[in-house]
Amino acid sequence: MPACACNTVHVRAAAGRSSELGERLQQIANAVRTAPGCLDYAVQRDPLDPDLWTVSGRWTSAEQLVAHFRLPALQGFIELTGEHLARRLDFDH
Repeated sequence: MPACACNTVHVRAAAGRSSELGERLQQIANAVRTAPGCLDYAVQRDPLDPDLWTVSGRWTSAEQLVAHFRLPALQGFIELTGEHLARRLDFDH
């Protein structure tokens, strides 16, 4: 089985905006899933902390992972803080 590359973003919702944040994250994920090399792009709400969301992606290669950072849909992560939907984003790749 070929190696794949993964990335994860943990997003903390602004007070009272968690459901709205989840909807926006789902929109971003839906757009990214169609990118070349994307094996999976999932959004999950933490079962113990309803203000914490995790977005994770799996890619066919490290090159495809890096290429996805240039996708227009990823601008949506930056907009989350400007729109006061998220108060913290932690990226891991």
